[in-house]
Amino acid sequence: MKNILNLLTIILLLTGCGTVKPTSKEQSPLLVPEKGQVWQLVALQGKMLDPKEPAPTLILNLDAATASGFAYCNEYSFQMKLEYSESHAENDSYALHLQLWGAGGLRCPESEMNAESRYLALLAKSSLLVISATTLTIYQRNKEILRYSLQ
Repeated sequence: MKNILNLLTIILLLTGCGTVKPTSKEQSPLLVPEKGQVWQLVALQGKMLDPKEPAPTLILNLDAATASGFAYCNEYSFQMKLEYSESHAENDSYALHLQLWGAGGLRCPESEMNAESRYLALLAKSSLLVISATTLTIYQRNKEILRYSLQ
């Protein structure tokens, strides 16, 4: 009789105690761009870039609150504000605010200068950054404007 009571107690304990399923944020650490990671632009406003052509880079430094890189013919830097957002459930996302600090003054062919100006203007319009292990995507409102791949 005592064994049956013990067995019933164990069964009740096992079935009565539900397991708490951790959320995705508990299962894996929050993804944040690491200092020194170089991201290379692979798509601009939804259009894939030719992988054989040079493309702008992006380096996010959370400690210094800066976004910098190389854009076609000049280096650039933005002051950056990044705040966690839950707008993209499948990946970690952040509200992103950038303000241009400066860009190099080297002159280059007009086509490259135009591409650089367009790229920097898109960065300045960014409002959301979504990151996965190897992809970083920047949105203006809900529209993808820049996509990078980890180098």
